Amino acid sequence: MSAKPLRQVKIADQVVGELQVWFRSGELTAGMRLPPERELAAQFGVSRTSLRDALRRLELLGYLDARQGDGTYVRVPDGDALSQPFRNLVNTLPHNAADLLEFRMLIEPEVAALAATRLTGEGRAALLGSLKRQRALPDNGPRLGHEDALFHDVLAQVAGNMVVLRVLETLRDLLRDVRTISLPAAGSRRTVSEHERIIQAVLAQDRDGARQAMREHLEDVTRTYQDAVWRRDHTDQLALQRPG
Repeated sequence: MSAKPLRQVKIADQVVGELQVWFRSGELTAGMRLPPERELAAQFGVSRTSLRDALRRLELLGYLDARQGDGTYVRVPDGDALSQPFRNLVNTLPHNAADLLEFRMLIEPEVAALAATRLTGEGRAALLGSLKRQRALPDNGPRLGHEDALFHDVLAQVAGNMVVLRVLETLRDLLRDVRTISLPAAGSRRTVSEHERIIQAVLAQDRDGARQAMREHLEDVTRTYQDAVWRRDHTDQLALQRPG
């Protein structure tokens, strides 16, 4: 008989875990104000330093909102809050954006296939409404990124899996800068045409067709992003080489 070494859990980690249990059980709900630090630390039997460490982590994860001079309040994490800890990572290491695009390729074709399987009348109307708004966009208009994100959100909603929806919501917040680079390079006409192919396959409840149309769309997004980044970096290098 052999036993694995036990890992010592930090006090702050234990506090984070206990507070997350409170979130899940409904003891802490959005808008509630946490007790003062001194009281909460005494309740957990930990130092205020350990408590502050735990609260900072939960704030980064989007579960808490610390308001100067007013206390700490419970909030529901949204996509923006969940993605915040990764923003600097994506912005400072460009290859991580490529990893995100690759992850998207693994997920979204199956989301499109699922949407084709689970299409309802309400979902049909939502997709057609999205297509109508996109067709009305001028090429490279300022609303292109917004409508692109809405289209992918609608598709995830039609697929009907809340876990997938939240993951993609977080992913799209992370890809906001990627979209800013790649969408203008592609232009709204091409983007909308690719979206239309996906929508038509979903409306026909063609599971394989929807999967393939989404895969081809994301492959084009990835190529466009890579080309746009190369041109941007190449232009910057030339500018640096020019005499002053």
